[in-house]
Amino acid sequence: MEQEPPPPPPSPPPHKTYKLTASSISYTKSITAATAVTFFFKPCISTPPTHILKDISLTAYPSQILAIVGPSGAGKSTLLDILAARTSATDGTLLLNSSPLNPSIYRKLSAYVPQHDACLPLLTVSETFAFSARLLNPKNTDISSIVTNLLEELRLTHLSDTRLAHGLSGGERRRVSIGLSLLHDPAVLLLDEPTSGLDSGSALNVMQTLRSITDSRHRTVILSIHQPSFKILSTIDKILLLAKGTVVHHGTIPSLQAFLLSNGFTVPPQLNALEYAMEILNQLNQITEPPISPPPPPPPPNPSLSSLSLTKTKDTIRYKSSRLHEIITLHNRLWKIIYRTKQLLLTNTLQALGVGLILGTIYINIGFDKSGIEKRLGLFAFTLTFLLSCTTETLPIFINERPILLRETSSGVYRLSSYLLANTLVFLPYLLSIAVLYSVSVYFLVGLCGSYHAFAYFVLVIWFIILMANSFVLFLSSVAPNYIAGTSSVTLLLAGFFLFSGYFISKDSLPKFWLFMHYLSMYKYALDALLINEYSCLVSRCLIWFDEKSKTCMVSGGDVLEKRGLHERERWTNVYVLIGFFVVYRVLWLLVLIRRVSRTKK
Repeated sequence: MEQEPPPPPPSPPPHKTYKLTASSISYTKSITAATAVTFFFKPCISTPPTHILKDISLTAYPSQILAIVGPSGAGKSTLLDILAARTSATDGTLLLNSSPLNPSIYRKLSAYVPQHDACLPLLTVSETFAFSARLLNPKNTDISSIVTNLLEELRLTHLSDTRLAHGLSGGERRRVSIGLSLLHDPAVLLLDEPTSGLDSGSALNVMQTLRSITDSRHRTVILSIHQPSFKILSTIDKILLLAKGTVVHHGTIPSLQAFLLSNGFTVPPQLNALEYAMEILNQLNQITEPPISPPPPPPPPNPSLSSLSLTKTKDTIRYKSSRLHEIITLHNRLWKIIYRTKQLLLTNTLQALGVGLILGTIYINIGFDKSGIEKRLGLFAFTLTFLLSCTTETLPIFINERPILLRETSSGVYRLSSYLLANTLVFLPYLLSIAVLYSVSVYFLVGLCGSYHAFAYFVLVIWFIILMANSFVLFLSSVAPNYIAGTSSVTLLLAGFFLFSGYFISKDSLPKFWLFMHYLSMYKYALDALLINEYSCLVSRCLIWFDEKSKTCMVSGGDVLEKRGLHERERWTNVYVLIGFFVVYRVLWLLVLIRRVSRTKK
C-alpha cells in the first residue's frame, strides 16, 4: 500500500495588525504669565488654559496611511505625540484593537520617527542598520541579508557605504531614520512631518517608500504633513484635516470633496479638494455640521490576528539581546566612532606628546634643592590642570550622542547600563595609551624618581586622572542642555576644584564652611598621590641644607610630606578615591539618563 505524502510544513504566521482609535481627545496647556517687575511686586497672574486640541476623534487602520493635515499651529505635532503615547491627553481615550491602550506596551509595538533626523554621522548607512539589526535580532546570524533587504526596500542600496555625515540628501537621511524604525518591525509607524524641508522629488520618494512599506507589511501608518502636493496625496489613504485644534474633516479625498459640495463649496478645476479646503479653512472651521463619516475599511489581511489582545503582548516586552551581546555590539560601534574621529585622536596624541615634551624641557633635570621642591609642585599642579581640562574635547561627542541614546534606550534597543559598560571598556585602553604617551614624554626628561615602581605608579595615577575627568565630562553631558552650557559648567567646576585643592591655600587656612569643597576636589587627591609618589623616593634625602659642611639637613623629602600632612601609607588611599570619583560620576550619569528615559516613557 502506497504511503501518503507528508503534510506540507506550516506557513509562517502572518503579520499582526492593529487598529488605533482616538475618541474625544482634548489637550489644554496652562500658561503663567509674569514679567520681571511683577515677579517681585505682585503675584503671578495665571491666564486661562490654552486649548491646543478639542474633541478629536479618528481611526487609523492597518495597510493604510492616515495623514494629519493642517496649517502651522493647528495641533498636528501635539496630536501625533498623543497618538505615539509621548504626551498624555487632557481628556479622551486611545484604543488599540478596541482595547484600552497601555502606553508602555504600545511603545514596544509602535515606532516614532521625529522630524529632525538623529543618527551617528560617522557610520555608513549599512553600518547604521547593521548595528541596530544585531541588537534587535541577536539570534539571526544573517544580519547582512536583513540590511540588504532593508536597503532595497528604502531604495538606498547605492548609498550603503556612504557615511551619514556627508553624501546624503535630506530625503535620503529621512529614509535612514525610517529604516531604523522599521528594524523594530513596528505594528504602528508614526512620523512627524517626514517631508518637511525636502524638495518635491525627495518628499515624493519618502512617501512612495512609506506607501510600499504600508502595503507590503500591512502596517498602520500615521503621519503629519503641512500641505501635500497632488502626487503625494495619491500615496495617502485618508486625511484628518485640522484647524485651530478641531477636526474639519476625517476621511478620503473623495469624501472631502463631497463634504465641500454638501456645504455649498465647489472645488475649482485647477485645485484638488484638499488644496481648496486649506484655502477656505477659516470658513470651514465655522461650520457646525459634523463631517461625513469615513466608509468602513476593507477587512485586514488577517482578521483573526488583528484583534490580538494586549495581554498576550506583555510577554514580548523585554530586551531582545542579552547584556553581554549588547555590550559587545555597542563596544564595536563606539570603537569605530572613536577611530573615525580623527581630530580627537590627533589632538589627544599631539597634546600628550607636545605638552609632555614642553614641560620636560622646561623642568629638565629638576634638581634636589629648594627650587626643585617648588618646581615639582608646579609641575604636578600644571599636569593636573592640563589633564583635567583637555578631556572637554569629548563633551560635544557625548552631547551629540545623547538624543540618539535616549531614543534607542527608550524604545528598548538596549539597556543604558550596557552602553555605560561599553563606553567604559572603550575609553579604558584609549585613555591608558594617552597616559603612557604623556608620562614617557615628561617623566624621564624632568628627572623624577628613578624607580620603575614609581614610574608605573605615576602612569597609573595619570591614567586614573584622565579616566576621572572623562567620567566627569560624561556626567555633565547628561545634564547640560547644550555644548555651550556644558563647556561653561566644566570650566567653572574645574576652576572651583583647583581653587580648593590645597595648591593655592592650605586646608588649615580655609574657612570651616568651605572645608567640604576641599574634600570634594578631584585635584586634591590626584596632587597628593603624585607628591607622595615622588617624595617617597626622597624621604631620607636632604633637599635643603642648614649647613652642608657639617651635614646638617633642614628639609628632607619626608619633611615635605609631613608639612603637607601626607604620609607614605596614603599612597593607595588617594588612588582608591580617584577610582571612586570615576565610578561615582558614571553612576550619576546613569541615574540622570534613567530619569530622562523614564520621563520620556511617561
